[in-house]
Amino acid sequence: MLAGARILKTGLAVGLSMIICNLFNVQPAIFAAAATVLNMQPSVTKSFLNAQEQIYVHFLSIGIAVILGLSLGPNPLSMGLATALVIYSCNRFNLKSTIAGGVMAAIFILGAPATEFLGHALTRSIAIFIGVGTALVINLTIAPPRYRQPLIEKLIELNTLIDQAYVHAIENYLELRLTDNEQMLTLSVQVENKFREVTSLFDRYRTEGISFSPGRAQEEDTHLFTDYLAYNKGLWQRTKDITFLGGERVDRRKEAGDLPISAEFQEILDLLHEAVTLYSTHNHSLQIVLQDRVVDPPEEPHIWRKLDTILNHWHDRFPSGSYYLHALVEVSLIAYKIRWAAKEAVRLIGTKGSHIE
Repeated sequence: MLAGARILKTGLAVGLSMIICNLFNVQPAIFAAAATVLNMQPSVTKSFLNAQEQIYVHFLSIGIAVILGLSLGPNPLSMGLATALVIYSCNRFNLKSTIAGGVMAAIFILGAPATEFLGHALTRSIAIFIGVGTALVINLTIAPPRYRQPLIEKLIELNTLIDQAYVHAIENYLELRLTDNEQMLTLSVQVENKFREVTSLFDRYRTEGISFSPGRAQEEDTHLFTDYLAYNKGLWQRTKDITFLGGERVDRRKEAGDLPISAEFQEILDLLHEAVTLYSTHNHSLQIVLQDRVVDPPEEPHIWRKLDTILNHWHDRFPSGSYYLHALVEVSLIAYKIRWAAKEAVRLIGTKGSHIE
């Protein structure tokens, strides 16, 4: 749900709660308005959970406020003591998210005139309940939050950013280019910010809807989104690993005098270029199926068997020494990381495709 819609719903709920209070002469109506604001949550389920907690805390706060009001009288001293007791009780019973509402309720009740304390305490409690109920009804009936599409869009934005960095890191390794440290640092900040945005939306999506038992479609989507997020985390970690290996390769070759690349090793590098292209195709197809569109099932490529054969052939022919051994280890790691990305993309395409009729 857009932030603007939530703002409008909050304003509508505040106005409606005050109208209800005025209609039934439940005063002061401002207490209902304050309770409404505190209970407007980003999803319907969170509104239910928050309303449930607020009811518990409200009864707790009423009890504390009434006892202190009758024993000490409604005054600043009893308000301060009630605030401390409400905060302690909320922490003790793990009701921390509604501490503000509990303190507010206690202070509102203790602000009642001493001459008719119990009557005013009851009226103010009813006003607070009206506010909680109004917020829940408005959040449920008017433009209830929908996070699936914004989540998919953010997931694709995240994947596009990481995919570009991943391919760029591999190309830098293959073409002996060093990655700029400042650019990598800037990219890291951008990726971490995207991860935070996606995680926040995903948390809201999982609590979206009135039912606490999500339907089959939402359960399947939740599994897919969880796997897709893990896939992107894996891509990002491998991007950093490949960037490090690229720097190692440049340094190793420089120390050895930048020896010419053999025809056999160049064939391996060319195959890795093909493997990256294959991965990019699968990754793009995965973005398409994530948007509920259908793609042709990916065919099992023969490039991996061919790459294994060439690596084994080169391994049997390269001279002894740590220089060539390091080259073999590096290129094997790069091949494994590309293979993981391509195969994981194909697996996720199959997972999504199996649920599309």
